[in-house]
Amino acid sequence: MATSYLSESVEADRKLAIASALALRCEMSQVVLDIANERLNLSDLLIKNADHTATKRLYLVKALEAIPSVGKVKARRLMGELAITEKRRIESLSVSERQALLDKFEFLI
Repeated sequence: MATSYLSESVEADRKLAIASALALRCEMSQVVLDIANERLNLSDLLIKNADHTATKRLYLVKALEAIPSVGKVKARRLMGELAITEKRRIESLSVSERQALLDKFEFLI
């Protein structure tokens, strides 16, 4: 069966997109591991690494859950107190939300 140039191009684009997504997921996993191993703290995550692609795309709840003294329940409860939904990514947080998170988690910094 013959393949056209268009289908080869689409397949190449698809493979490139899959590889790019996989690389981003690996970077995001590394950020979560760095948080869990205390090589990266919340202020680093919200302020210093705010422009890093993997950090921006990470769900806030996953980052908070990775903090050693915070678990799934505490992370969700504290986000609820700050009126931040669980589906928020770090890139979509406002300055005031970032500051409220830092104030709430200041004992961890």
